[in-house]
Amino acid sequence: MILSKIFTSFTFRFLVSYVAWLSLAVFMVLALIYAFIAYDFFAEVHHSVTEELGSLSQAYQEGGEPAVENFVKIHSGPDRLIRFFYFVGDEHLNKIAGNLDQWPDSEEYRDGWLGFNFESMLDNADSVGTEFIARSKQLPGGEHVLVARHYADVLNSTKLVAGALTRSMVATILLGTIGGTIVAALSLQRIDRINITLRRIMTGDLTERIDINSSTGDFLRLSENVNQMLDRIEALMTGVRQVSDNIAHDLRTPLTRLRNKLSSLQENCADPGNREEVEALIEEADGLLGTFSALLRIAQVESGNRRSGFASVDLCTLVSDVIELYEPLSAEKNQVFHTGLAKVGSFHGDRNLLFQAVANLVDNAIKYTPEGGKVQVNLAVEKNVLRIEVADSGIGIPEEDREKVFQRFFRVEHSRSRHPGNGLGLSLVQAVVKLHDGYIDLKDNKPGLRIVLRFPRPEQLS
Repeated sequence: MILSKIFTSFTFRFLVSYVAWLSLAVFMVLALIYAFIAYDFFAEVHHSVTEELGSLSQAYQEGGEPAVENFVKIHSGPDRLIRFFYFVGDEHLNKIAGNLDQWPDSEEYRDGWLGFNFESMLDNADSVGTEFIARSKQLPGGEHVLVARHYADVLNSTKLVAGALTRSMVATILLGTIGGTIVAALSLQRIDRINITLRRIMTGDLTERIDINSSTGDFLRLSENVNQMLDRIEALMTGVRQVSDNIAHDLRTPLTRLRNKLSSLQENCADPGNREEVEALIEEADGLLGTFSALLRIAQVESGNRRSGFASVDLCTLVSDVIELYEPLSAEKNQVFHTGLAKVGSFHGDRNLLFQAVANLVDNAIKYTPEGGKVQVNLAVEKNVLRIEVADSGIGIPEEDREKVFQRFFRVEHSRSRHPGNGLGLSLVQAVVKLHDGYIDLKDNKPGLRIVLRFPRPEQLS
């Protein structure tokens, strides 16, 4: 899992790309170096053979066979670093002098160069390899002079250089990859710490800040800037919430008194017409009180303070209780009420908030589904999540409005006049789901709406 995160991280992919291009550049440089070295090696071979051929020809012309034998003795001894072989023959290529027994059976290349292979013996104890390069010329007297050089040492040198360059290339790739993995792991570790802090902040704890004690360089500056941004956001959110909470709290008290006085007035009202008007005013007051209570609950949930009330919750029992509460309401509208509840075990959360969230969804499904329609409530286990699903065959929500319905007080246009409400139900559901590290999705049920809540399974919770 950790290696997978490292290998898929941007840092690792960037460094791998960098190493690939660096390796290509190194390969081109090393290939160029090899080409120069190989050229110098073979140029030196050609130059040395040509020089020896001139010296041997001069020695024969000046001193004949004795001079050649002395030349060979000096230039091909066992203490020589480069091994040359010499042959001087008559016009019929019969040997006159030299340390080659016969004119070699050679293959001619361009510019008069010869190549041949055979086992040459300087003496019984000195065996020389089989790869030779040679050059020859004919003297004015008709004699043929040939100088050969055993060039296996050159090939071995070039192979040694090529091997060293190849190992350098492999070392560059290996060290670059290992270095990229280490750097990516360190960067990923720092990013994970930042992500953990940001996830806590997204759940509502705006007091969390990124730890800057272990950060340096760019990560330090990034963490400081994010912390300053969070300070500003916390100040703004605190101000907005405080104003909202104060308004809701301050207005709820006089509304409660107004409602109580209207109740007293209703009891003492003798005129039936006035009684109906008072009753309507009481309903309006109850609606306003419900709105303010919902605002305060949403603010409390979004603040993250309700996490202190988390405990083990049996989701199957919880959903069953919601169904038991609302099934009679569905039966009054002759709706088909389907349920499918799996045993999912215990879940760590706030039972009251989860109950209220599921109840809001079921209540909306029944409310917006016409008589004779269908309502479906499912509880299931997926690979890494627990899924609560509420579906209906009602009027649904247009796709363009599905993100907006989570905004406070937003209501879909076609439902404003047909169904009472304050537009806070789904806002509260979303706040509860986020508090429990879950996700909410709205989907088309064709017809109707399908709402899916997903929560991490207990073993996935941190």
